[in-house]
Parts: sequence; structure tokens; C-alpha cells
Amino acid sequence: MKKVYIAAACAALTLAVAPAHAGNGKLSRSDGFELKIDCKGSGCKVQGKKPGGKWGLVEKGKGGRDNYLKLVSKYEAQGFKLK
Repeated sequence: MKKVYIAAACAALTLAVAPAHAGNGKLSRSDGFELKIDCKGSGCKVQGKKPGGKWGLVEKGKGGRDNYLKLVSKYEAQGFKLK
């Protein structure tokens, strides 16, 4: 019984420490340009890459699910599609 309590306490600590993901996804455009959007509660980061190139920072912004959805809509309007 003691092991069950210890396991439950460990699980609760793990969930409390892990950052909440608001959303993440990859988008691509017909010319081969790719984007990665990674949003957590603390902030969103968008990285881009040309075909054969390296990943670079495109923009940073506020976090949260709503901002993730706004970023996806913004880039879909620019011709990107979710993978």
C-alpha cells in the first residue's frame, strides 16, 4: 500500500513540473519552406527552414492555446498547410 502512495505522489509531482503544451505543429508551403510552431503556456516560438537550410527563429510571442491557433491561421493565410 505504501508503494501505491509513493507512485501517486511521484506522478503528481511529474505532472505539476511538466510544462503545459498549448499546441505544436509543422507547416509547409509549396516552395518547400517549412515552419515549426511550439507553444507552451509561457510562450510560443516559430522556427522556419528553407529547403536544405537550417532552422532559424521566425518569431516569439505570448503562449497559450488561443495564440497557437492564431499563429496557425496566420501562416495558413500565407499559403502554409499543416503536415
